[in-house]
Amino acid sequence: MQPQIQIEADAYRIAREATPLRCELNAAVAVCVYDDTQGVGGLLHLRFMPNSKMTPADLTDNTLSSDLLLLDRFCKDLRSQGARKQSWRVQLIGHIPATEGMETPAATLLDLLRAYFADSRLPVECNEVRRSTAVLVTFDPREGRTRVHETTDSAARSAELKFGSH
Repeated sequence: MQPQIQIEADAYRIAREATPLRCELNAAVAVCVYDDTQGVGGLLHLRFMPNSKMTPADLTDNTLSSDLLLLDRFCKDLRSQGARKQSWRVQLIGHIPATEGMETPAATLLDLLRAYFADSRLPVECNEVRRSTAVLVTFDPREGRTRVHETTDSAARSAELKFGSH
């Protein structure tokens, strides 16, 4: 199996090499950005649930401001690696647990991310995965391909969830 770089919650990684970036989404969003002209991409992993208690987060202005600051830093670092904003392809993948009350914080964060990229006139593909278990997102920063897999106790099953990919 090819080595992968794990991206923890509230962190990101930008790369030119073909080593896949990976994150486990559990009440979280993966922001995958790829510049198809420069062969550079990155994955940002944002949570909307602050802990493992599976209770909805109270997304305060401070929390959303922190997310925006991290998103802004992620985008600036992409540009410093040679990515040209007008060539970005953006995909949001949100994991929404089956727990009651999770739809509102997920929608709030996804709306914030869509608005951020809409200000830049960048098209955004948004996929919401509603599952009781976490999902694994694997992103190839050199090719821009995204795959989403179900997890069983953090081990990926071979079946890939079906929806658009880069």
